[in-house]
Amino acid sequence: MVANESLSSARAEFTHAFNHAVPGILPVAMEALLTKANYNGNSSAEKSRIVAARALLPEKWDAISRAMPVHLVQLLDRSISTAYSTFRPASTLTKASELSLLDSSTFETTLRFNEMTQNFRDKAGQALLDLNIRIAILFGQDDIRERENPFRPYLLARCVFLAVEEQRLQAETEAILIEQLGETLAGSMAAIYQEANSALEKQGISAHLSLKISKAPESQTPRNQATTPQGGPGGQGSQGYSTMQTGVFPGAQTGGQGQVQGGAFPAAQQTTMASPGVRLEQLFQTVRGKPLSLPPATPVLAQASGNMPAPAMFYPGMPSPAAAPASAGPAWLSSASALGGVLRQAFGETAATANPQRDKHVEGSIPFTARESAPAPTGSAGNQVNTGQFAHTGLPSSVGKSSADLIQVPAALVASHLHNIESQLKQRAETQQLPPEMSMGLAKVLGQMHKVMVPDSASMKDEQGEIRNLIREHKDALYSLAKDTDEQMCIDLVAMLFEVMLCDELVPFKTRIDLGRLQFLILQLALKDKNLLSEGKHPARLLLNRICSISYSAEQIGDVENHVSEEIARIIKTLMRHDSEVPELFSRIQNRFETFIARELRTNDQHIRRTVKAMDEAEIRFMRFACIAVAINKAMPKVHVEASFRSFLRKDWVRAIEVAERTDAILARRYRLLVPDLLWSVFPKTENEDRTLLSSMLPSMVGTLRHGLDLMELEKARQQKLLNWLAEAHSTALRPAADSKKLQGLSLPAMHDRFEQFTNQADTIEHSEIHHYEFAREQYQLAVLAELGLPARMLDREVRKPVVATESPTPVETAAGPELNPAYLERIVCGALLDIKAEQIKARACLRWVDPNLQYVVLSIKGEEYPSVLSMRVLSELLDFGKLRFIEEEPLFERAIHTLLKSADEVDNVRV
Repeated sequence: MVANESLSSARAEFTHAFNHAVPGILPVAMEALLTKANYNGNSSAEKSRIVAARALLPEKWDAISRAMPVHLVQLLDRSISTAYSTFRPASTLTKASELSLLDSSTFETTLRFNEMTQNFRDKAGQALLDLNIRIAILFGQDDIRERENPFRPYLLARCVFLAVEEQRLQAETEAILIEQLGETLAGSMAAIYQEANSALEKQGISAHLSLKISKAPESQTPRNQATTPQGGPGGQGSQGYSTMQTGVFPGAQTGGQGQVQGGAFPAAQQTTMASPGVRLEQLFQTVRGKPLSLPPATPVLAQASGNMPAPAMFYPGMPSPAAAPASAGPAWLSSASALGGVLRQAFGETAATANPQRDKHVEGSIPFTARESAPAPTGSAGNQVNTGQFAHTGLPSSVGKSSADLIQVPAALVASHLHNIESQLKQRAETQQLPPEMSMGLAKVLGQMHKVMVPDSASMKDEQGEIRNLIREHKDALYSLAKDTDEQMCIDLVAMLFEVMLCDELVPFKTRIDLGRLQFLILQLALKDKNLLSEGKHPARLLLNRICSISYSAEQIGDVENHVSEEIARIIKTLMRHDSEVPELFSRIQNRFETFIARELRTNDQHIRRTVKAMDEAEIRFMRFACIAVAINKAMPKVHVEASFRSFLRKDWVRAIEVAERTDAILARRYRLLVPDLLWSVFPKTENEDRTLLSSMLPSMVGTLRHGLDLMELEKARQQKLLNWLAEAHSTALRPAADSKKLQGLSLPAMHDRFEQFTNQADTIEHSEIHHYEFAREQYQLAVLAELGLPARMLDREVRKPVVATESPTPVETAAGPELNPAYLERIVCGALLDIKAEQIKARACLRWVDPNLQYVVLSIKGEEYPSVLSMRVLSELLDFGKLRFIEEEPLFERAIHTLLKSADEVDNVRV
């Protein structure tokens, strides 16, 4: 059947499946928006926007659902006409109505559009991969390009965006609806693409490509210009040198080794000790917790005794592993260079950072498991292990849009290619030319290795039960593909980092296995982005640090371990499906993971969930109190009254207004209007009209005042004292003034004008004004906890110094505290483990919730059923005085780097 008919058939099925999926979007989207609106992790403003968008969706749905199929037809016309730029069927639309795929390029540059497209791609899975292959076969092409697929997810994402954009909604509402409709439609991706596959399969178009390998040019310049060494004829004694045989890096020697005695090496062996290869292997021994080993006395004796295998032949196009003496080591490390200095420069560290304060993390608080050196496997055994780990999972899709992202070689061929490199190096095969696919860039090969060559979790342990360092195992193959010494150095650096991280006992063993399966992915990313090794805020480092930290915390606290393990497993599964070509892969996953962790640690335990809600309610009440207090204080400065009465109005009566506003707005307004009335009432009245007016107002004012005092449950003694003072003040105000020159207060209308903003306008507050009312925050917290019957522990009272009692029953305003240390803020996150060693309390705790406004944290203390609450100010003070420390004093990557640098310094110090 001709291509036009096959493509038309696939288009019909694809369009029918899409149109069938559209009507089912509305009910699912409405339910999902309701769930988001009820999610406690969203702010009140965000919840309001979600509710408004949900209310608007049914109204706009008819227009949206009609527009989506129309846009799909237009987009398909355009995409089919430009697929592979060869087959151009006549469009059913005129040029005037034809829709360009690039007429709204801003969508492609937004994160929302990219996320939706990637989500569609992920949900389509294998069905999209098969369709990419079938389209390539249909057009007679060898290159598989998703962007040439006329049915690619990009078109469906554009349909959603364009259909919603036409409704001319507010930007916030439009963003919410686009995101939700995309999430809902994503569930139908697999079925939509399966229909298109079925249509093409009926036309005899399979999802299998035939491999065509073309010969390389006759003359091919090797990357390494060293001459080929003269190797002996085949035989057991002439095996080619390979790090795969010894389990060490090039230059490291295993025969004739002895142990270091007295911390120094014999003078006859100092020259060999300076060898970069030997020093690099010593570094690996040090990070494994093994003593440094002596190399052979001389390379000649080692070869004569049979400890050094004879050099092997090598292939054109890749460096010979035997082109240099075994002790030469990597080209990026010279004999005269200090290993620690080279590593510090690579990791963006300076000599100043290697201080005892950081070294203590390595020496004391961070335990590592000593790794045994893997025995040198025989050729057959090594082949057997490697053969069993390969699995062809299908051709991955191209997620990029440029020619550099095109996948031109099936994944199985790449796996076979890497396997053959190692096998041929061992077997000293005859010199031959490499096919073109063997010259693929190292980063591209690593992406394929990550997808098809990584063992499953059960196969990640070696014979000693330790986690395998896959980069070291494939060192020869990776070195052969490195284009320069920078890439070779990157290979070694990442291998060294994983050697340390895979031994870190602050990471559960299962998580370390998952981490080990990401070695090729991290190496690929390190080759593309040099900031990975030097920038602590790199998204990939942040994500892996967080995963390892949370897995350890979940293991310690227990109640969330299963849920956290399941979420980490989902993340690892996602990372195993993609390589570093996916834009913002790590940052998007980390954002979702942080949301999951915050929700899980807060809601999994009912006591913690209720305590967090109580603290939120207390914070709302406190902020209302602070807003009211600021408003009344702005009107009070020019009103001169008794200090105790002024204090009552500014603090106690503000509490009464706040309590009333929760239940009765009319009553709260009466309480507000009472303030100018009371202030006017205590000033002397010189006019008969004023005295008559005051006499008529007194019963109502006193009644309202008594009602407010009872509502806020003020102590009876304080109530009586206040009422007695007011009675005396009113008696004085009603007496005719003996001195006519005595200062008269404001008139009642003037007093109300002064308080007009307080009584009639919305309250506002600046952040800098809140600290004046900190005294009330804990009062509200205790009050809400008492209302709910929650026996949460308030640690501030236990660990801070007791406040000296004063004669004044009313708390004084609090001065502004110092800003929190930014270094603390980076560590104060949900899931962090703490060791509290204050005089009043010694315990281990876990941060279960961190207030978004950084005012308090909720802790679960080991051995206690109910949670504890600690203010951020006191937490910072405990950290300053060393009475509280983080169990994990540095994240995983930083621990590994500092351990590696310390080990490198030890190796350098051994050199005499």
